[in-house]
Amino acid sequence: MSSGSTVADKTFVLPGASVRMTDCTYCGSPVEDHDPLYVSESPDGEPTGQFCNYGCLSAHIDDEGLTTGTACEWSSSQ
Repeated sequence: MSSGSTVADKTFVLPGASVRMTDCTYCGSPVEDHDPLYVSESPDGEPTGQFCNYGCLSAHIDDEGLTTGTACEWSSSQ
């Protein structure tokens, strides 16, 4: 684990077969009709979100600005 990182900082993608939920967190479509994936804040935890596919997950991340301020340290001298 990298320094400064904790399990609470991560989101885990859970196997689709292990969970059953109905509506996509992003678009509201039934996830079971697509290629569903589920996310959780812990590897063995309950899902905190469900998505039709990686496209809906990616759009959700972009629309919610979930990557803003989460970049690794960067310097123009590197």
